[in-house]
Amino acid sequence: MRIRNFFLPLLLLLSIAVSSVHAADPADNFLLGPGDVIKATVFGHPDLATVARIGEDGKISFPLIGDVLIGGLSSSGAEAKISDLLLQQHYVTDAQVSLFVQQRRQTLANSVLILGHIAHPGKYALQGVADEGVQTLIDLIAVAGGTSADSSDRLMLLRRDGDDVHKVQIDLRALLGTGELQQNVGLIGGDIIFVPEAEVFYVLGQVQSPGRYRLERGMSVMQALAVGGGINPRGNENGITIKRRGEDGVVASGSAKLTDEIRANDVIYVKESLF
Repeated sequence: MRIRNFFLPLLLLLSIAVSSVHAADPADNFLLGPGDVIKATVFGHPDLATVARIGEDGKISFPLIGDVLIGGLSSSGAEAKISDLLLQQHYVTDAQVSLFVQQRRQTLANSVLILGHIAHPGKYALQGVADEGVQTLIDLIAVAGGTSADSSDRLMLLRRDGDDVHKVQIDLRALLGTGELQQNVGLIGGDIIFVPEAEVFYVLGQVQSPGRYRLERGMSVMQALAVGGGINPRGNENGITIKRRGEDGVVASGSAKLTDEIRANDVIYVKESLF
């Protein structure tokens, strides 16, 4: 099987570009809760720096003062509470605490899911939820490691609107090949992106390299034969047929001209010459 991925080098470049960190936004209108990962520092006391995941009970373990309940507080509220506890127990005379949310708990409302022919399928946090949160389709593809060699260049975005689910087809070739940035959709919580397998065709019979190949857009019978190495000396250029499955599921066979356009799952067969 020989399937090419024409945009893989571009995805590698995008992976490098997107590798810069998106800092989480510690906005006070977001309340801390179980599953959030926080980083707390105390000015002048590097030994008190702490990275912790908030437990189901809403608590973290902080040096010197032990368990601290910060679930339900804003970032600034948690800073003030830790500072007060350090001062009350006379551990620090001037406790200037800074707290940042490194990763917020992932829920359907703040993450997206990518499935199918992608290097690392799975759920990814949106920007502002994690240090490396995604914001756009390119962000997501890059963070997920790029599409696989046998992936389609048309993706499907499923987006829920109340009880309805809308399907949007994304032309990845237009986005990465010609820079049509309108294809780089912004992501929202709950989005599902599916990367299907590339459409293929088959070349059989008297050709140099019979097999299964990736179907490119607008490909003709002549181009398909070229991908298969061309007709071998025993082949008959006037004896080319195409087998094609119709919408009713019935497979029909007919003669083909070199200029005919082929479709997904077509079987091109070159007959043997009688002379």
